[in-house]
Amino acid sequence: MTSKNENNASVPTSASNTPIAIDDDESPLETNSDPSLLPITSRHTSAVWSDFKRKRVGDVIKAECNHCSKLLAGGSKAGTTHLKDHIKICPKRVCQDLRQTRMFGTKKNLNDKNDTMTLAPYEFHQEDGRRDLAEMIILHEYPISMVEHIGFRKYSKTLQPGFKVPSRNTTRKDIMKRYELEKENVATLLRKAKGKIALTTDMWTADNQRKGYMAVTSHFIDNTWKLQSRIIRFLYVPAPHTAEVLADALKESIQSWNLDLRLSSITVDNCSTNDAMMEILKGVFPYGSLLLRGDFFHMRCCAHILNLIVQDGLSAVVSNGVQRIRDSVVFWTASDKRVQRFEQVAKQITPECSRKLALDCKTRWNSTYEMLSIATSYKEVFVVLSARNNLYKNPPTPEDWEKVEKICEHLEVFSKTTLNFSGTNYPTANLYFPKICALRIAISGWLLSPHDYVRKMADIMLQKYNKYWASVNGLMGVATILDPRYKMALIRFYFAKFFNEHDFEIEVSRISDLLRRLVDEYGSKMGKTQGSSNQQAFDLGSSSKSNEETFMQEFAEFLQQDKDSSHDISDLDKYLDCGEFKDDEYAKLVGELEEGFETCDIDSGTSGLCTE
Repeated sequence: MTSKNENNASVPTSASNTPIAIDDDESPLETNSDPSLLPITSRHTSAVWSDFKRKRVGDVIKAECNHCSKLLAGGSKAGTTHLKDHIKICPKRVCQDLRQTRMFGTKKNLNDKNDTMTLAPYEFHQEDGRRDLAEMIILHEYPISMVEHIGFRKYSKTLQPGFKVPSRNTTRKDIMKRYELEKENVATLLRKAKGKIALTTDMWTADNQRKGYMAVTSHFIDNTWKLQSRIIRFLYVPAPHTAEVLADALKESIQSWNLDLRLSSITVDNCSTNDAMMEILKGVFPYGSLLLRGDFFHMRCCAHILNLIVQDGLSAVVSNGVQRIRDSVVFWTASDKRVQRFEQVAKQITPECSRKLALDCKTRWNSTYEMLSIATSYKEVFVVLSARNNLYKNPPTPEDWEKVEKICEHLEVFSKTTLNFSGTNYPTANLYFPKICALRIAISGWLLSPHDYVRKMADIMLQKYNKYWASVNGLMGVATILDPRYKMALIRFYFAKFFNEHDFEIEVSRISDLLRRLVDEYGSKMGKTQGSSNQQAFDLGSSSKSNEETFMQEFAEFLQQDKDSSHDISDLDKYLDCGEFKDDEYAKLVGELEEGFETCDIDSGTSGLCTE
């Protein structure tokens, strides 16, 4: 039996015909044939009712879970908080709410350009959010205090209401936890590496603190033959930064990772303090663990050497002109109004140029090259503005522009080489040698330039080149020989361009001897020799055979070993002899290399290293 309320809504009655008061005054949104069920009306706006039924049980109203059939209070005064809490822990609930799912993009194969979107259940984890928050702060150097900013907390709540933004102290602990995890990963990677570890180090000054920090990076080949680079220390070094202070800091960093016996070399910038520091460290670590007893323990940074070469050349011929261009860039980038004025004139005079003026860093020559190359494209703009603005004083002279343009053409080869040297994973030692040799050939070509300032710059650069590259060329040459495409051919090709016949043989022998010394040292540490001899000591008492039989068998083995040893050649000699270039192949390689140089205009600055 049913009765009707004043809104004509059908209301089920109890078996005793006693009506139960219902607080709904809206039309029901759904009905059911079960007489004990009550309708879900438009007043039940909470999303939780999609997981519950309203049910009359005796004289009270209950909410029955659609998944586990558990009965909870369902009257108008009971609210819905307890229902939401049950949904979170319901053991039989399956995620069906679209608001609890997420669109994931996947590719059927690597050639697909577009992702295939699929809808899948999504489960939020507070720990994942805290981990990613700590990683974000580390990557972008955000202040830890940002987690307590009202705006950030509001933004986080909008993205994921379930995420509880941690406090500053909790975030700091998460960051340190991540640091310890990454440190252990690096330690595991270093332990598994079988070869030696090379280090690079440099000092870094924080702009906001004016404090000095030492960064130490390890470089090694892992067990899958991949080049790995990992920062192992970044520590504050108190002033003064003397050789002794730096040596102590670097020594502590090396010993804290137990790399004492695994060092191959340490690469540093070229300065007197670093030279003194490396002399101190050379006496700290065991000579027997270093390459050739420490001959290559101290290596000089190739990119920094290039910087010194170029800086010396520029300062000798166009230092005043470079400074006037630098002052001009500073003047026209000092304010937004000046930048706007410069760009307005540039659009009229040089509409094809769209690059913005860039100020250089005096200690990085490639940034100076970038500044000069951009400024020269706007030289007419500087000339026009010098006549319109009385505050713009001491602009570059026509002679400055002529010299800088010509020099920038020549320095393009240095710029490309610097970019190659500054890479992370792709530059390997076998690639360095031809680039360094190409630079020397280019500089030598500039000595024939009709411009005296170019010849002067080339002469100074060549002196600096010869000062630093003698020892570096050795290891680079060894790496080039170990490249099966080149072996000794590329060494002979370049050295024939550098040296006369007498010096040519001396330099080739120097690198060849260095390679043999390195191979011999490696073989001795691995318990092997360059010969293929594998002799075994005679054992007079272990054989069950008679002494005569034992001696005769061992004598036969001795004769065979003696015969084989007379024809033994080392593995290195086999490598160098095997697959050696035939005359036609060698001529083809030399022809390709020579063609690259002959097609370059020496005076245009593109000689030497040619682009692909």
